[in-house]
Amino acid sequence: MTRIEGKELQITDGKRIVFLGDSITDEGTYITYLAAYFEQHMPDTSPTFINLGISSETASGLTEADHPFPRPCIHDRLARALQESKPDWVVVGYGMNDGIYAPYSTERFQAYQNGILSAVRMIHQFGAKAIVMTPPPFDPKSMSHDALLPDGQENYSYKEPYEHYNDVIRSYANWLLTLDSTADAVVNIFDPLLQHREHEREMNPSYRSGDGIHPNSEGHWVIAKTLLKCLFQIAVEQMPDFVEQPDKSQLFQLILQRQQLLSSSWKEHVGHTNPNKKEALPLEAALRKGEEITKQIRMIAEA
Repeated sequence: MTRIEGKELQITDGKRIVFLGDSITDEGTYITYLAAYFEQHMPDTSPTFINLGISSETASGLTEADHPFPRPCIHDRLARALQESKPDWVVVGYGMNDGIYAPYSTERFQAYQNGILSAVRMIHQFGAKAIVMTPPPFDPKSMSHDALLPDGQENYSYKEPYEHYNDVIRSYANWLLTLDSTADAVVNIFDPLLQHREHEREMNPSYRSGDGIHPNSEGHWVIAKTLLKCLFQIAVEQMPDFVEQPDKSQLFQLILQRQQLLSSSWKEHVGHTNPNKKEALPLEAALRKGEEITKQIRMIAEA
């Protein structure tokens, strides 16, 4: 049993945990790290992790003027995602795209609030636990200075964001942290990632935490480590070998292969409005192939 923000969530074998989010979740490295940790240390109690993140997606339904296509919105697919995946828990991770990379706006913030609260209500209606995860911090120092725009511009976008956009993301994260009486858990990844970034910059002022929007692999490990601690009461201090040298870990490469296979198939099976579709096996075929990979994973883990 683990307690978060005054709530209790029971860990049981076979739990299905669905992740909804934008490109940070779509990329999926932190989810693969979670799966790798369980396969390495707790294979008999490993949850089923289903990555349903979609690049460019929002909870607010907003889109910046010069985005190449209307941003997908989770509410276009949420009911089907829940119906098809039948989750026990749903981790909801939005915010980076929802401010559309512009200065703070009350109207945009309200659209984000409404989107998050509507998602939590629907998750509860389907009988699942809703776990809200803050967005990561925006990092202007990891972007080209020429790409950053000051206040007062007509248009902003992910290519040319507001220079103080992290203040906007901080306000969104702060609001999410007040939802402990609404969601079943609230996980703060904003501050651990910010602390990690500041620590790295003390040693190397030119440290890049990613591309400004998307965390690098170290950042994904911080997210995974925070989720392990908050959701499973597992404290991991040392970075695992599969994070430091993923190419040298046969176990991790198989877990990554399984995660990419199943994630692509799940996303296309559920459907989404991002015009960029993934090549994917039909879900049933992907699940069968995933079981074959799992057998290989278990053989290596037990060796």
